[in-house]
Amino acid sequence: MKTKKHENHTYIIESEDMERKNEMLLQYIKEKVNQLLQIMGTKPLRDEELNDESLIAIDPIGIIAESFEQVLDHLKESNRQLQLARDYLQAVFDTAGVGISIIDRDLKIIKCNEKQKELLVNGVSQIEGRHCYEVYCGIDSPPLICPAIETLEMERAVFLKEVTKKGKVFQIVTSPLRDRSGSISGVIEVSMDITEKKRALEAMCQSEKLAAVGQLAAGIAHELNNPLGNILGYAKLLLMEQDTTEFQKNRLEVIIEQAKRGSSIIKGLLEFSHQKMPVFERISLNACIELALRSLSDEIRSNNIEILTGLGTVPYVMADPKQMEQVIYNILLNAIQALEGKGGIVEIKSEALNGSVEVTIKDNGPGIPKEHLSRIFEPFFTTKPVGKGTGLGLSICAEILKKHSSNICVESEVGKGTKFSFRIMGGVTGNV
Repeated sequence: MKTKKHENHTYIIESEDMERKNEMLLQYIKEKVNQLLQIMGTKPLRDEELNDESLIAIDPIGIIAESFEQVLDHLKESNRQLQLARDYLQAVFDTAGVGISIIDRDLKIIKCNEKQKELLVNGVSQIEGRHCYEVYCGIDSPPLICPAIETLEMERAVFLKEVTKKGKVFQIVTSPLRDRSGSISGVIEVSMDITEKKRALEAMCQSEKLAAVGQLAAGIAHELNNPLGNILGYAKLLLMEQDTTEFQKNRLEVIIEQAKRGSSIIKGLLEFSHQKMPVFERISLNACIELALRSLSDEIRSNNIEILTGLGTVPYVMADPKQMEQVIYNILLNAIQALEGKGGIVEIKSEALNGSVEVTIKDNGPGIPKEHLSRIFEPFFTTKPVGKGTGLGLSICAEILKKHSSNICVESEVGKGTKFSFRIMGGVTGNV
């Protein structure tokens, strides 16, 4: 009996202890439920809603769990939209037709797209985290003129009209990069390749210049042609006189030689100013090369020139035969004169290339200085001695080829010779 009473007492104690713990747990749950409801912006439960039956009926934990699930779905969708926006901006950044860099206030590159690397970077593998002047300019300290520094100091955009690097010309624009507070946190640098645009502008200016020179040349040529013809005629008549002394004959020969030179210049002026539109025919450029070589046979022989020909099996082209012969003649003559009568080698080749015919004329002469290369197609520009050229031959070639939808290319290095080449589109069936 005693043992039974003891067991009942123990049971009562354990029951009271469990009830107390349940109340503590219930109170904890109530507090945390209200805390969660407050965090979520929902009104906390009232005291009368915090009894056991109300909690079960309202199921606040279930409501919170469902709300969290909705919040999680919303966060996932927001994250997906942010990822799509990030991918879109990254694609725009990477594929933009301009070079873009993001630079911090310490002039370190945060990000750089592929176009910027193509324009400005030379042999640098690791770019992000390095100073822009080190990567882009190849120097150890900021340059005296730096658009990024000016943007940081002046807090405005800076524009550099022309920068030349890696054989290209481009423009640079730097703009302030501001954070949410409006403070400048860095610089956005944009580089635009304007090489082709500049070439097109120079070509347009050159065309305008040639047109003006052509008009002037035509007027001068007509005015001088007749007087020079009279001088040449009378000089020849005097040279035929029997009582002319040897001294006078020498002087008359100088007059005749100079009159002929003046007449040659006038002829070149007329050719330059009165260039006709090409009459397109089905022709062989190999035949034009052979005709030009035949016309220059005396020049080749007297200057001790070795001609190497490599005429390939090429298609016929649609071109003006006389004008093509003139182009080849002028370039060959230019190569012969470049050898300065000291002998040498002139190589001329024709080759079928991607449906077109390319003609290359190369000499082993002294070459053209780099500073003269951009001017050799200008009218009257020549590096030859006085009396050896008018400076019109190559400009005439350039104009003729332009009318044949082509252009003339030149490669030269001082001491290693010069190579001229041009390409005429084929499209005519049959090979030469």
